[in-house]
Amino acid sequence: MTTQTATVLPFPQHRAQHDVQASRADVRLEPTRRGRALLTLAAFVLGLLVAGALLLVFDVPSAVAGSEPEPPTTITVEAGDTLWGYAEQYAPSPMSEQEYITEVRTLNQLATGRVTAGQQIELPSPGSLER
Repeated sequence: MTTQTATVLPFPQHRAQHDVQASRADVRLEPTRRGRALLTLAAFVLGLLVAGALLLVFDVPSAVAGSEPEPPTTITVEAGDTLWGYAEQYAPSPMSEQEYITEVRTLNQLATGRVTAGQQIELPSPGSLER
C-alpha cells in the first residue's frame, strides 16, 4: 500500500499582499493605438468648441461672409498738396508709398502724378488695398 502525503501551504499573510501592491505602484500604463486616437479626437473637438465659443463671444467683422468693402474716400486737393503727401498720410503700413500712388492714379484715371488745387480725387480704402 502506498501512502500519500499532502503538502500544507501557509495562508497568505497581510504583509505579502502589501508587497504585491507596492510592486504594482511601479507599473506605468501606456495608451493603446485606439486610446491615443480617442485622446486626439477629444482634444480636436474641444479645440473646435473653444474656437466656436470665441467666435460667438467676439464680433469678428472679417469673419462675416459677404461684407461690403468700404467706399473710397473723396478729398478735394488744396494748394501745395501732392500724391506723395497723401501717400505718406494715408498709405497702410505694409504698402510702399509708390504702390499707393499707383493705386490712386489707377482709381482716378490720372495720366500723371500731378494734381491741381480744387480737384477732387478718391483715395482707396484700406480694405480694398489688401492683397
